[in-house]
Amino acid sequence: MNRAAKMTFVGSIILNVLLLGFVVGQSPRRFDRNALRQQRMEQVIKDLPEASQQRLRERFQQLRGTADPLFEQLRKAQDEAVQLLGAESFDEAALDRQEAKINELRAQMSKQLSQAVKSALKDLSPEERRRFAQMLRRPPPPGQG
Repeated sequence: MNRAAKMTFVGSIILNVLLLGFVVGQSPRRFDRNALRQQRMEQVIKDLPEASQQRLRERFQQLRGTADPLFEQLRKAQDEAVQLLGAESFDEAALDRQEAKINELRAQMSKQLSQAVKSALKDLSPEERRRFAQMLRRPPPPGQG
């Protein structure tokens, strides 16, 4: 095996290990995120009347139902971009097309989620809208809250 082939082989192994580490490292956080999101939602709506709590839970679940497939599409497109980076030969044009696809997915996702939020908020009271907005805010990073 010549030097270039050895370096390519070693580089490929390193990229695969890094990719595997990233995937495995993200998995537990995704599960934790759902539990934290649920806990945060319950904390935000705990002192509302039961009818309002139920309405906000339903609206939030509708929004998650819209968002989850979009985020999955985006993750898949990003994974495909990573595969292009680790391919045997570097194809800059293919990577550029994948980046354009990712940007288009982000724009579509933003538009669809904006529409879903508007739809979810239409018949909520001002207090319910305020609480819903509070649920949508990202929590501060650990150590800053």
